[in-house]
Amino acid sequence: MTAATTGELFQPDYVIAPGQTLADLLRERGMTQTELARRLGVSLKHVNQIVNGSASISAEFALGLDRVLGPSASFWLAREANYQAAAARRAERPRLAKWAGWASRFPIAELCDREYLTEGLSGAELVADVLRFHGIAGADQWTDPSVAYRRSQKFTSDPYALSAWLRAGQIAADEIACEPYDHDRFLDALETVRGLTRLDPREWHSRLVETCAQAGVAVVVIDAFEGARANGATRWLSPTKALIQLSLRHRWEDIFWFTFFHEAGHVALHRKKGIFVEVEGATRDQDDAGELERLETEADRFAARTLIPAQHERRLQRLTLAEVPAFAEQLGVAPAIVVGRLQYMGLLPYSHGNKLRRRLVFK
Repeated sequence: MTAATTGELFQPDYVIAPGQTLADLLRERGMTQTELARRLGVSLKHVNQIVNGSASISAEFALGLDRVLGPSASFWLAREANYQAAAARRAERPRLAKWAGWASRFPIAELCDREYLTEGLSGAELVADVLRFHGIAGADQWTDPSVAYRRSQKFTSDPYALSAWLRAGQIAADEIACEPYDHDRFLDALETVRGLTRLDPREWHSRLVETCAQAGVAVVVIDAFEGARANGATRWLSPTKALIQLSLRHRWEDIFWFTFFHEAGHVALHRKKGIFVEVEGATRDQDDAGELERLETEADRFAARTLIPAQHERRLQRLTLAEVPAFAEQLGVAPAIVVGRLQYMGLLPYSHGNKLRRRLVFK
């Protein structure tokens, strides 16, 4: 797992003002502020203001110091930038501290375990790390997913856990290089993926990601955080890059693949319909239930007919458990997909056929 904070520079809670460094260097050289001002062609007042920290070192002043005293202009500008950044961090501490309650509602322990956050932080430092993880400047820029992703849906999921899961998916997707989205190429990719269902996850996972990326769709598998209750999500990261995000809440391969093709249906059929988050146990407000139900039904139908085409459904209804492996072989899908459909249709008890269903585990 790549942490959102990987590559962050060490940020001490103290920093020496560049004016102090300048004063020390003048003492070492035995040079007065008056002499430095003369050599730089600036006023003594300006030099004194920089030494006492009431004025900043400009690029022009840094170039002058480079010629008169050394070290390089980039050294002085870096010292000034670091000092200003440290001062800004100190100044914003009271503002960040006010958001400590907000930050603590996220699944901090899990985020630390997955190396998205730094362990042992609290107060303003924790808030800053949570903001960095989300890629936002302040808590005011955070959007409750129960509002953003399905305005009419009544979530049973913890919005903070769900938000963390969605953000983790976006971070993973940003690392996947995708070709611009191509609808026909994506449909072809789904045919390829359909055949991958028969393979072991160690064989098909990388091929799934690569195949979909070539059609403009990033596929990521992120275990849901406790309380998120998320099965899958679909959203567009840009006009040419879609994201299908899956969890392993149930781990049965047939549920995983149906969820994938359901989300793929949203990509293929509902490109301009916004963001879809499939949360177990969610209900919808009555005034918008019709439209949402229609979109979800269309995605379900897309998944069902892609995995088991309609022309095979009549035979499916007469199928015995013993005939499942041969039928799945004929269709070119994993036997678990057939078992799962039979169980869902009530043609096979949920206690039967599970030896043909594999449990998925990803690192």
